[in-house]
Amino acid sequence: MKLIAVDVDGTLLNSNNEISEKTKDALIRAGEAGHKVVIVSGRPTAAVIHIAKELEFEKYGGLLSNYNGGSITNFKTGEVISNHTLDLNLAKKILAETKDLPLEIIIPKEDYIISDRQNKFLDYERDLLKVDTEAVEDLRENIDFSPNKIIFASDPEILEEYLPFLSDTYGATTAQVRSQRIYYEIMPQGLSKGESLLEISNYYGIDQKDIIAFGDELNDETMIEVAGTGVAMGNAVEKIKEIADYITLSNDEDGIADYLEKFILE
Repeated sequence: MKLIAVDVDGTLLNSNNEISEKTKDALIRAGEAGHKVVIVSGRPTAAVIHIAKELEFEKYGGLLSNYNGGSITNFKTGEVISNHTLDLNLAKKILAETKDLPLEIIIPKEDYIISDRQNKFLDYERDLLKVDTEAVEDLRENIDFSPNKIIFASDPEILEEYLPFLSDTYGATTAQVRSQRIYYEIMPQGLSKGESLLEISNYYGIDQKDIIAFGDELNDETMIEVAGTGVAMGNAVEKIKEIADYITLSNDEDGIADYLEKFILE
């Protein structure tokens, strides 16, 4: 039995933000054959439910790892296996101390996403994830819940300018990852996709060497590293290709299906 972990954006989904029929069929066949398919994404849980349904998780089981490892849910039963959040006081401190930076904030809350003002990144999340969004004007001063993560968003060249500040100031008390060129995420300390994948393998009783992980972005790095077989998509960033055990075709060429048909599905 293999544990097959798939990232969503840029990996499972093609450029049209869809799962191709070939990739869908290959993953469903893997479930039918007794392998465990899991979704490991930076997305909120609510934004991958429809994907799990497409992959027939209600029939074959499957776990959802969201917020880059911050939360793990059993799709079939609805059981939340683990959920990690930032300390509320730390979240307030980060939000207050970054108020004057030219960066937008995006914060998942339950099944929707909030920011302190309307901005293009909030619109992007709404359109991409198909979830509700809300601008909460006094969010930075009055946040009243412990978030799974805080996302800082801007155009790549602006974001890069402030990464050293975020890393130096909060790196000792949080986990941080650049999930897209426009996003930098701050999460609870010790969290990563890789750590969640090890937690999932223990849950299923599957040996680490039998983990296969597919990814394309920098937030997939730990997942690719801990897997017995780390598979980089053909469209992956160079660092992911460098550390992967295998480079498959791109997300627009059914890279997941190509690998599974060659090595897993008889």
